[in-house]
Amino acid sequence: MSLIESLKQADAGEVKKEFIDLVESYLQPSYGSMSKRDFEILLFMKLQNLYAVDENPDLYQLIKDLKISRTRARNLLYEAKMRTSKEVELDKELIQLLENPIFLKDGDKVAIEIQNPFLTDHFRFKLKSLGYITDGSFSAELVKLHYSAYIALVDLMVSREAKQETVELLVNEGIMEDTSFKGVFAEIVKKIGSKIANKAGEKAADEAWKYLSPIISGGIDGAKNILLELFKKDEE
Repeated sequence: MSLIESLKQADAGEVKKEFIDLVESYLQPSYGSMSKRDFEILLFMKLQNLYAVDENPDLYQLIKDLKISRTRARNLLYEAKMRTSKEVELDKELIQLLENPIFLKDGDKVAIEIQNPFLTDHFRFKLKSLGYITDGSFSAELVKLHYSAYIALVDLMVSREAKQETVELLVNEGIMEDTSFKGVFAEIVKKIGSKIANKAGEKAADEAWKYLSPIISGGIDGAKNILLELFKKDEE
């Protein structure tokens, strides 16, 4: 659906509310004093409020819908996210991204696809605080990192309860001897990497998500058999 069609289908009351707010902001402190850049960012945020543009849109889709360059699209995403997001919200988005790494054929690396450049900065800031750096040389939207950096970031972001449940499950089943989450999760990541090494694209991503999401999201209770299956196949 096009941006204009989305606006036509939006609730009339919401459109009126956002338009009035847009005009009120434009009149501060006087008509025409707002810079073109700030007006474009404000209008973009109103389009997001009306769901004509997704909160976290695909970059190419945004370029196509707004008919702008990649650089301008990235700048809009950066400014809008910076002005509207709190750290707790960025952390929630980061956790979701960690559930969906792309296992690379390098053998000891994963990549995280991040469409929003402000979220990329948040991601890199978290890693830097842990003493790691990332590789974004291949693509601005695809951030590559070693298993060790990925494991450390998951250890930082995942709740204590989720970490404890994961360790207890695998230690009690006699699969793991290490009782630290980082040690247990490192073995899980290595096992997933070797399991999906010869799979490609969406199939590999789905396979990795199946094992990682319950751990990272804290929903391991409903997926214990899936995680045990990852290791028990080797024992048969």
